[in-house]
Amino acid sequence: MEKLQQAATIFLFLSLTSFLANLLTAAVATPPAVFVFGDSTVDVGNNNFLPSGAPKADHPHYGVDFPDHIPTGRFSNGLLAVDFVAHAAGIHRSPPPFLSLDPNVFYPRPGVSFASAGCGVLDTTGTDVLTMTQQIKDFSTFVGDLTAAEGAQAAAAFLSKSLFYVSVGSNDLFSFFPVLIPGNSTQKDEIVASVLFQFEGQLRSIYNLGARKFAVVGTGQLGCIPGIRIRVLGGACSPDLNDLSLRYKNAVRALLDLLFVELEGFKFSFSDFFEMTSLVQSDPQQYGITELAAACCGSGSLNAEGPCIPNATYCPDRKQYFSWDAIHPTQALYRLAAELSVNGPPPFAYPINIHTLLQST
Repeated sequence: MEKLQQAATIFLFLSLTSFLANLLTAAVATPPAVFVFGDSTVDVGNNNFLPSGAPKADHPHYGVDFPDHIPTGRFSNGLLAVDFVAHAAGIHRSPPPFLSLDPNVFYPRPGVSFASAGCGVLDTTGTDVLTMTQQIKDFSTFVGDLTAAEGAQAAAAFLSKSLFYVSVGSNDLFSFFPVLIPGNSTQKDEIVASVLFQFEGQLRSIYNLGARKFAVVGTGQLGCIPGIRIRVLGGACSPDLNDLSLRYKNAVRALLDLLFVELEGFKFSFSDFFEMTSLVQSDPQQYGITELAAACCGSGSLNAEGPCIPNATYCPDRKQYFSWDAIHPTQALYRLAAELSVNGPPPFAYPINIHTLLQST
C-alpha cells in the first residue's frame, strides 16, 4: 500500500512538473558550464574516437529516436538523462565529448563530457576506454587551459558555479557478479569498500581542481536488467546483485554527506536511481511502461543475448519499455530519472534536487 501511495504521489508530482516545465526550466540558475564524468549512462560520443575494442553505439538502431535518427554514440534509443538535466540547466543538451574538440580551439562553454562507455571507478574495469583516472587528467588539462586563458581567479569562479555530473560504478559491480557468493554480506561489503575508496579519491580530485556543485547518480537495480536476467533461473532479477548495488549506492550517499561536512564549499545532489527504478518496477503502468524484463533492441532470450546492431530486431514503441538494450535504459526511463533528479523530492533527489543545487550560492 505504501509503494502504491508513493507512486501516486510521484505521478501527481510529475504531471505538475510537465505542466510547469517551461517555468521550472526558466527558474533554474544557468550554470556557466556542465562537466560530465562516467560511463555509458552519460557518454555522448567519446568512445566513437577510441580503438575498436571500446564499446560503441555509433550505429543503428542506437539513436532511432534521436533528432534526425542519428546514432551519436549514446547508448540509448534517443537522449540520456544528462541531456535532459543539461537542458533544464539552460544548455541545449549534454556538452560535447572531449575527444571531439579541436585541441587548437579553447571554448569553455557549455562545458565538456569526459565520459566513456565501459569505464568504471576502478582502472581495471573496462578495456580500451577512458578510465575515470584519465577523465580527471583530461579535466585537469581543461582547467589548465581555462586558467591560462582567463586567470586563476576567474577560472575558479567559473568552475565553482558550474555543474559537475558524475555517473559511474555500475560496471565495477557488474564485474563482480560472476564471483558473488549468494547471501554473503561480508563479500559484498568488501567489494563496496574497495570501489568506494577509489571513488572518494576521484571526487576529491575533481573538487581540488575547482568543482563545487556535484550531481552524483547512484547505481540502480542492476540485478533486473535483461543482460542479468537471462543468467538467472526463470528470467528473474538477481537479488544478490541488487543487494550489492543497494549497499554501494547507500555508501556513496554517505560518502557525499561526509564530503559535504569536510570540504569547504562542497555541495551535492544525489540522484537515487535505485529508488527511481524501484518506483517504476512497483507500478510500471503508472509510467506508461508495459515491459520490464525484455530489452527493446537485441536478439535471443529477452532480446538480451545478442547486441543491438543494425540487423537486430527492435520494438515499435520504445516508450513502453524499461530497457533499450541488454544493459541500458530507454529514453523514456532516462527522461523520468531526469525529472526526478532536477525537480523531485527525497529520496529520489537527496538532500536537495539539482534545481535547488543550481540555485545555491
